[in-house]
Amino acid sequence: MSEIVDMCRRQKETEVVFSLNYDKWRDFDDEIKLLVDSEWRTVKFLDEKGDLHEELKEIPADKGGIYIFILNPNIVPGAHTYIMYIGRAQYTSNKNLRKRCRDYLRDMRPKIATMRETWGKELYIKYLPLNDNETIRKVEKELIRVIIPPFNDQIPDLYKAPKKSAWGG
Repeated sequence: MSEIVDMCRRQKETEVVFSLNYDKWRDFDDEIKLLVDSEWRTVKFLDEKGDLHEELKEIPADKGGIYIFILNPNIVPGAHTYIMYIGRAQYTSNKNLRKRCRDYLRDMRPKIATMRETWGKELYIKYLPLNDNETIRKVEKELIRVIIPPFNDQIPDLYKAPKKSAWGG
């Protein structure tokens, strides 16, 4: 009996809900589309021991940009991936794309920790280096708005029901 309970618990722990909003895809900002049609690069996030993969050294330390955590179980090569999280890295004297991606090894926000601890060895980072911080903010916001990644907490334009009644009830 405990095996069945354990199987059900594991199923619940690994369940992720994806929101596929076709209307938002059709409304994707054309200017941003041109930028994201650029050449993305991909590196593995963690090695088999759970440490940062050596490929992260390929991520530029002299630029900001957009990064996307991709879950790739590699069951159907090249076709079986899930966008889990989208983020941005501003470029300043103490911030850059490589540093920001490395920070996720110790990030303790509940959704990020769950993503890393549950699927870390199958996570890849797709990244797009960009130079302009305002452009970086716009691209991140638009990608999150149209893709609605399950591990992002703040989704622009996402309807949420009010917590209190409009009539004070």
